[in-house]
Amino acid sequence: MNVRPPLALAFVALAFVAVGVAGPASAAPPPEAVCGVCGPGLADAAEDAGVPLTVEYGAATIRVREDGSGHWDARVRVDDRAADRLAANATLRDRVVHASLDRRTVVDDPRNLHTEVTNDTLSVTFDQPAVAHRSLGGVVLVDLLDPRARRAGLSLEADRLRIEGPNGTVVSRAPSAATVENGAVVWLPTDEEPGLGRDTRLAFAPSGGPAARGLTSVGFVAFGVSLAEPSGLALGVAPAVLLGSLLLAVRRWGDELPAVDTARLGTVIAGGGAVAAVVAGAALAGSVLLDAAVAETVATFAALYALVAAGAFLDRPSARVALAWTLGAAALVAAIASTVSVVAFQTALLSIPAALWFPLGRARGRGAVSGFVAVATVLAAFGAAVLYAPSASPVFGLLVSLFTTVPWAGATVLFGFPLYLLGRGPGERTDPVGGSDRTDPTSAD
Repeated sequence: MNVRPPLALAFVALAFVAVGVAGPASAAPPPEAVCGVCGPGLADAAEDAGVPLTVEYGAATIRVREDGSGHWDARVRVDDRAADRLAANATLRDRVVHASLDRRTVVDDPRNLHTEVTNDTLSVTFDQPAVAHRSLGGVVLVDLLDPRARRAGLSLEADRLRIEGPNGTVVSRAPSAATVENGAVVWLPTDEEPGLGRDTRLAFAPSGGPAARGLTSVGFVAFGVSLAEPSGLALGVAPAVLLGSLLLAVRRWGDELPAVDTARLGTVIAGGGAVAAVVAGAALAGSVLLDAAVAETVATFAALYALVAAGAFLDRPSARVALAWTLGAAALVAAIASTVSVVAFQTALLSIPAALWFPLGRARGRGAVSGFVAVATVLAAFGAAVLYAPSASPVFGLLVSLFTTVPWAGATVLFGFPLYLLGRGPGERTDPVGGSDRTDPTSAD
């Protein structure tokens, strides 16, 4: 199976545009430690208190409760001399622990703090509110680790970190740098992955299976939308103007475009998309040729592109039928993609405007279907803005859009235009037929 080079390169280009849904990189404060008492933070706080201390091993377990709070249980093995001093002076011990948590950590309001020293091991337990929240279908999203809900990045600073969900839940979404052990997620730093990794989103669901994974992906996207600020919509202004202008141009000069061989173009688009989807899907099965996020993006978009193009092989569908086919294909691909990953689901959402160019071609840029597509496409630019960067100042948003939503709009047109030509069909025109006032039925809504 060979994919034509231009088509393959286009798919990869779109992949890098869509993978950017996590938002543009920008200057950020130094990372915050998940376990502030498991490593250097404790040693620094002890030194400031006049207690030389060496952390020999630090581990923590965070139990997420039904009400969204978290319970920390840290065990830190320290050197003999420091252990003796901390064991003998509870006031000093509490002061050192408080000071370590007051440094750059994720803990803002420790409650029910308790400390003790046994066998050279410092034990620290406390509660922290608002660690997680419930989403669709009872899925629990761990806000503590979600980069969109944080001002700074995260650092591990522990030899072992374990996060458990509420009783009766299973892991429905685990970060790539962690492993799942007995219904919990565990991080063990290695030379290759010394920290939490770039991917830190974590979720628990009442049960396992594709439905739970799908609800988890939808929940993460919905949570991102809920964090959106009006200023973030600035990223959608430039692509909305660009897409709106191009749609007006298509409406004005679309009939002057050359006719195409529907069967040949449909075969190229549907066949090429199917091949790209299969190749990218195979890469997800273990190939190192593509990054997982890129492979998920290519597979999702290519599958939708091929499925929409297959609508051209229906028996001269009307514009309404073409629109129903496209929306049905988008819903199917989005549902399947949601069970794969958040990236795949977001890609499916971002790909819908490109797919809508097929019914736009059937409508010949006129009528109710054309109006629906035009409005949906322009509004989609602001939806893409929310997915790329939920918040940004208006001026900064316009600048950032040049590297995020504007390339997305370019990819939408790049892939949408062939579907528009495919929808028009060979030589179909809206001019009167046979001298009457009737128009070609294939172009009617």
